[in-house]
Amino acid sequence: MKQVFLSGKGEIEVLDVPVPGRSSNMVLVKSAYSVISTGTEGAAVSRRGGWLGVAEKAAHSRERVQQVWDLARVQGIGQTWDMVRNKLDDYIMPGYSCAGQVVEVGGDESPYRPGDLVACFGAGFATHSEYVAMPTNLMAPLPAGVDCQEAAFGAIACIAMQGVRRLELTPGETIGVIGLGLIGQIAVQLLTAMGYRAVGLDLSPARAAKAAELAGIEAWGAQEADSIYRVQELTGGRGLDGVIVCAASRSDGIINQAFDLCRRRGRVSLVGDVGLALQRAKMYQKELDLRMSTSYGPGRYDDEYELQGRDYPLAHVRWTERRNLEHFLSLLQAKKLQLQPLMSHLCPIDDAAAGYARLKQGDQSTYGVLIDYGPLPENPQPPKREAYITRRATPAAAQATSGVIQLGVIGCGGFAKAVHLPNLAKLSSLFKIRGVATRSGGSAEVVARKSGADLATSDYKVLLEDSAVNAVIISTRHASHARMVLDALDAGKHVFVEKPMCISVEEGQRIVEKAKSTGLIVRVGFNRRFAPYLNTMRQAVGTQGARIFTCRVNIGAIGNDWSNTPEEGGRLMGEGVHFFDLCNWFAGSEPERITAVAAGEAKVTNPNILLQIHYPNQCVAQVLYTSLGHKGAGKEFFEAFGNGRAARCDDYKTVEISGAPAAKSKNGGKGHLEELEEFAAAIQNRPYPVAGADARAGLVATWMATAAYQSAQENATVLNPLAED
Repeated sequence: MKQVFLSGKGEIEVLDVPVPGRSSNMVLVKSAYSVISTGTEGAAVSRRGGWLGVAEKAAHSRERVQQVWDLARVQGIGQTWDMVRNKLDDYIMPGYSCAGQVVEVGGDESPYRPGDLVACFGAGFATHSEYVAMPTNLMAPLPAGVDCQEAAFGAIACIAMQGVRRLELTPGETIGVIGLGLIGQIAVQLLTAMGYRAVGLDLSPARAAKAAELAGIEAWGAQEADSIYRVQELTGGRGLDGVIVCAASRSDGIINQAFDLCRRRGRVSLVGDVGLALQRAKMYQKELDLRMSTSYGPGRYDDEYELQGRDYPLAHVRWTERRNLEHFLSLLQAKKLQLQPLMSHLCPIDDAAAGYARLKQGDQSTYGVLIDYGPLPENPQPPKREAYITRRATPAAAQATSGVIQLGVIGCGGFAKAVHLPNLAKLSSLFKIRGVATRSGGSAEVVARKSGADLATSDYKVLLEDSAVNAVIISTRHASHARMVLDALDAGKHVFVEKPMCISVEEGQRIVEKAKSTGLIVRVGFNRRFAPYLNTMRQAVGTQGARIFTCRVNIGAIGNDWSNTPEEGGRLMGEGVHFFDLCNWFAGSEPERITAVAAGEAKVTNPNILLQIHYPNQCVAQVLYTSLGHKGAGKEFFEAFGNGRAARCDDYKTVEISGAPAAKSKNGGKGHLEELEEFAAAIQNRPYPVAGADARAGLVATWMATAAYQSAQENATVLNPLAED
């Protein structure tokens, strides 16, 4: 299929990519039209590409500069530079508002059927592409009489609608809209359609005239009239009951002007991106409320709502983002909105660059630019399996390179792009990326092109069926790891899987048994055991006799992260296993028993656990894993004691040895490159200085995470049931 991308150079490209894969609770939609956002996407293509664009943006964003600086302190300047450079060179998949026809659903429980016309929204889902895979809460069916062209404006209309709802209006109130671009134009129409009196204000007299024409309201250009006087005149000296700011500007004057236009105890809803150096006196004197409006409405940025499909009870949350979309569609059905006059340009998908070029020109008469994907079929059918794959070479050509491991990469999220892919490029004498699989398809194609892979797919089983692939790297979400590892072993592929290998002991036991029966190599991404400084510590305190090892992991507040959910095993299972494996490696043994205590409730999300690990060879280890601290104190701190020696390592920046001379090692590094080198050595049956973590190590670490919660909840020591005779 064809999809629109924004390159790192700021250029629009239309690429042939695999049709996106979908999970069981998603719906595959063939797009009819999508709308280019003149605000968000227009700003993206208007900025200069490359490093000049970054410097320009960073100069106006102290937060971004601080983020890069913080990253450099933790990762080092070299790795941070590589991560930023890779991010700049990456492709962006724009688009978040479209409409089309359902072609495939997850089963009888789905509320949709093939042939249904639907409106879709959401960045990363409703992209500018011929097919989109949509979660059910990010779409709504079209009522009779509503066409796909108008319905394609759904996301943009919901942004405006949520801005209206944030004001909590009552009948008869007068509301101002500052900024009459596409969102502002729809906002004034929504206000009038919903029974409120609206007035509009924009720098452009032409845009003000357009709002007056379509919505039948009072609107003016900023230079045409004294806005405060005009508002006082229109409201009998009271001022506006509320103001919706839809403008985009670095100026602080816009938000403070909104305060001037409000009556006493008025409300301001902020939709656009404007400067926020607020003049407190203006807010204080009138006792004004400033309210942030979050995208399409309640549910936005909540994975349980958007991805898991768990709706909010209507009695408690009347207007979710999906219900806002449904209301917008009902207003279209009732002919209360005029969107056709806002359709400034229609271009076929192949000519998408021309549509974006109109935005670059800065023409004030450009509102909605639509991409046309062609007519919808009368009898919709799912795409053929070949549509989920793009190829650039024949299998024979891929097999021509002898002695190099042909690799399939499954999952290309931020970590894989920032760490594994650059390291694989450095290890080109050991690995060649044969194929790339991601559910979105588009990202698989981009990574395949950049890495020189022969194929891209949205179905990871395509890689497993490819006889040219010797091994796979799995870097997907945690709950999918075990299933993919087992599938890969069944297909005869060696496996490197990011931590955790699995999120249940039962899954781990099946993987261990399968690895033994097949004789295939399984490695888990426990890279800390390869970190040069930690190897220095281990050598310093020795590998025999009584030893003590401690880890302090200060992760800081986690926030709304997908890994911090019960469905994905929680953050201790997702990351804490790193340090459990590190303790086992230091001790040279598997644990005998575990005792844990928690600060507060021992729960999967936001873990705060202190774990003591006892080994049968007179070794003891302790792991403190907490989200209660501040990241300024550093994340990882290690100490080791044994044989009259002591060693410590602070965040891979320094290593100190007492009682013995320090062995030489490389500076810093967490062992990501080395673990891939060891994976290749294991496949090729070559020795390597450090042993990698096999399936057994992955199973034991998973049990330790499970046992930590059990011990903390039951206030009891947990014995290891996996202990081998």
